[in-house]
Amino acid sequence: MSQRICIASRPKVLLFIRQSSTIKSDTKSEQPPNPHKITSDMVGPPDPVSNLRKVIFKKPKDETALEKRYREMRSEVQDWNQNFWTQHNSRFFQEREEYLKKNLPEGKANLTADEMSVFYKAFLDKNWKSHMNYNIQWYKKNATLLGLALRVKLRRILKLKDDK
Repeated sequence: MSQRICIASRPKVLLFIRQSSTIKSDTKSEQPPNPHKITSDMVGPPDPVSNLRKVIFKKPKDETALEKRYREMRSEVQDWNQNFWTQHNSRFFQEREEYLKKNLPEGKANLTADEMSVFYKAFLDKNWKSHMNYNIQWYKKNATLLGLALRVKLRRILKLKDDK
């Protein structure tokens, strides 16, 4: 039998972690909840590579077409963001390992922060254009989400029906 541990991090946002009694107590397995049955958006544990937390967005029963479009766009932006940071961080870890193999003197466990700063600067310089493009796209996507959020909120306040 599994149990869900929920910790409120802010209003209407919950952290979800499922622990199964059939696995060791120090091992956690995620099982996202059913979006149709949750009462609010839920935030999961950080991804080990991207360090981003997956959000399961609540699907209201009386969701309008505009609200659905907003929820789906939030999910698409989250997936796009997850994909970028997974690829970026994977490249970073791989290139850092290669750098350490080439530059770590025999008998030494690690390089100093100053020695590693050469790699960090080179990596950032090499990926500058990628980061710039990411930031531009991120701002555009957030502006679109903000516009949709404002429209959804305004329709709720004015109790307007969906125009299809």
